[in-house]
Amino acid sequence: MLSVFLHLFRKDFTIFLRDYKSKFYDTLSLFATNILVFGYLMPGEGLSADYGPFLLVAAIGSFGLIEIVGKLGLFLSDLEGEKSISQLLIMPVRSFGLFIYMALFWAISSMLLAVVLFPCGKLLLWKQWDLTLISYARLVLSFLAGNLFFGAFALWLASLIPSISSLNTIWLRYIAPLWMFGTYFFSWHTAYEAHPLVGLCLLINPIVYVIESMRSAALGPSAYLPYWLSILAMISFTIACMWHAIRRLKRRLDCI
Repeated sequence: MLSVFLHLFRKDFTIFLRDYKSKFYDTLSLFATNILVFGYLMPGEGLSADYGPFLLVAAIGSFGLIEIVGKLGLFLSDLEGEKSISQLLIMPVRSFGLFIYMALFWAISSMLLAVVLFPCGKLLLWKQWDLTLISYARLVLSFLAGNLFFGAFALWLASLIPSISSLNTIWLRYIAPLWMFGTYFFSWHTAYEAHPLVGLCLLINPIVYVIESMRSAALGPSAYLPYWLSILAMISFTIACMWHAIRRLKRRLDCI
């Protein structure tokens, strides 16, 4: 089984590296636009002077969510076209192992793109982002946990979306609401203090825990949800998404 996974990883990683430069430029363009506008222009409209680092950490933390649409587009087009996944399912590996591999590789590919945004963000904001506030061990753990969740979440969405013609539904029905209410532009405590009921409802959104844990690790823990609560929540959401996605994909692909 291990040899099969290593073969799949070498193949997928080769394809990923071939497109890495183009994807990195696209990612950096969107990232830099956000950071420059909110770090240097929006404070003139009354935003806090430290809003740049606040948004920077959220942008890096939520990058895997934005990447999901592209991953699902490739997956769904394969199901409707070459059906290479059907060939993989007849290999000497259990179907649930293949699905777990897919989620893990999606997580790894997102991490390899997002990790370079940390030094890029520091260069863009320079003195605005105080690196002495970072707990590096916690930042690494939250970064890993968040991207593993995005891999599992992508697999779960893949089990729900019926065809590539429904791809736009992913953004409108799932990703945009989760992102907008996932504390990207505000902290959970801000939402709770303004509207306690809304703040409590936001706790069912897994993106809240991804971004809050990243900010707690990178900007200091006092203004955000308890770090270990966020980590536990991300692990729970990851397991739940994987379990349900595997069940649905087994039925959809008629796995033995």
